[in-house]
Amino acid sequence: MRIYEHEAKQLLRQAGVSVPGSELASTAAQAQEAAQRLGGPVVLKPQTMIKARGKAGLIAFADTPQEAGQAAGELLGREHAGEKIDTLLVEAKVGFDQELYLGITVDYTEGCPVFIASSEGGVEIESVAQEHPERVIKRSISPGQGLTKEQAGEIADFLCPPKDGAVDRSDELRRIIAALYGVYTKFDCEMLEVNPLVLAGGSFLALDATAAIDEDALFRQAEMVRPRGQSEAEFELEKDHRKRGWTFLRMEGDIGILSSGAGITMAILDLMRAGGGRPANFLDTAQMNRQGIYDAFHLFLDDPAIKTVLVNIFAGLNRCDDLALGIQDFMTEYRPSFPVVVRMVGNREDEGREILRQVGIEAIAGLEDSVTQVIKITESLS
Repeated sequence: MRIYEHEAKQLLRQAGVSVPGSELASTAAQAQEAAQRLGGPVVLKPQTMIKARGKAGLIAFADTPQEAGQAAGELLGREHAGEKIDTLLVEAKVGFDQELYLGITVDYTEGCPVFIASSEGGVEIESVAQEHPERVIKRSISPGQGLTKEQAGEIADFLCPPKDGAVDRSDELRRIIAALYGVYTKFDCEMLEVNPLVLAGGSFLALDATAAIDEDALFRQAEMVRPRGQSEAEFELEKDHRKRGWTFLRMEGDIGILSSGAGITMAILDLMRAGGGRPANFLDTAQMNRQGIYDAFHLFLDDPAIKTVLVNIFAGLNRCDDLALGIQDFMTEYRPSFPVVVRMVGNREDEGREILRQVGIEAIAGLEDSVTQVIKITESLS
């Protein structure tokens, strides 16, 4: 779950990392008043889930409160990659002498966090790593031991190597590096990034920050769960989906998909696109039982674009007959207008097939065959 820039900065501030003075504004008048209180030139930054605001021309600068109000009026209501801008961070403009990059993410290959730092901040770290790998340092972190003093010292010395006659800033950097790791672990982050960390007026400031919290840990971070980039209704719907164990994403096609397991669901999407089909959704459900599959079918009733539905059942610990009863319950009660294609293999497969025949569905064993059939039926309805 991604969080807004101002939220990430608040977590850093609480951990002792300095950030520029700022206020939130949702109207032009509020932006003007915020700039007045900040008392100097300001930067207006849309609070969106999508990055690359600068490249999209959505970062504005203002020297006076009046200019801030005018700039806010031009930004509010615009869209950034489909997300409407309704909140701005009005932040004191900072002059700086140096830009650094600090980030922590998960290395899934090694199964541990990795701390990434670069002496070149303010740009995409991927580009720096590719074009100037010598400017990037990575240190894998033991989940049991955590970030060590030695690792923090290595990173700090890499970013600001000791020089004769220069101010030694390594202690301050070590403290910031340790603080970032503290935030990362305390809030169950999958990713935490400060880009750039700038040297301004003799001390370091986090000029921008991004964070994402592990969705499987949200039960420990309840205070962080709130609407972001969505309406209240969309947020409540997403909460309900999460509670039921659904990963659901609407798409622009006309074939509904109900499956279990993100990997095989992605494979179905790929097969469907390769065959000329257009998926209407991504739905991976962990609630694969009679009630769960019955409930999941209701998602298709709410989408008028859906012409057909493909259900993938690969039963191991669960049972084909139990899942087939869920489909039978739904088909009998609602008699949906859309045809349903079921791919079914696994535990109690024969019993499941017989139950589906009672509602006019002949289950298919092959995944590719089921995808081909649902595409063919959909095309015949066009």
